[in-house]
Amino acid sequence: MVDFSPIRILGRWKAGFALDWHTRHSEFIGHNEYGYPMFDTRRSPVGELLYQLKNNNKLTVVGELIDAAEAFVRSWEPDVEVIVPVPPSNVNRRVQPVQLVGKPLSSRLGLEWASDSVVKPD
Repeated sequence: MVDFSPIRILGRWKAGFALDWHTRHSEFIGHNEYGYPMFDTRRSPVGELLYQLKNNNKLTVVGELIDAAEAFVRSWEPDVEVIVPVPPSNVNRRVQPVQLVGKPLSSRLGLEWASDSVVKPD
């Protein structure tokens, strides 16, 4: 299973967590031959899996992400009955990580999947 270091997310709720930081370090290293900026970027193991899923459509990483999320939730043991997914930031993205990870996670945990509870305004 992929290593992760949970991070508490503060807000107007009882408790929230992210599995880890996405990016550990990113440093501008110049421009490529087409004038695009280039970076030396180091991601957390979970961040790398998410990057591969979101940017390279690498569906083979979904199982590892679900396993990590399940392990964390089972160790945390929150008193919850439902998973409410956050709407996608990019609705045009071919793969939607929240849906691909969250829905099977809710099934594994025996929790309701409330995909219509939060929507983005038009």
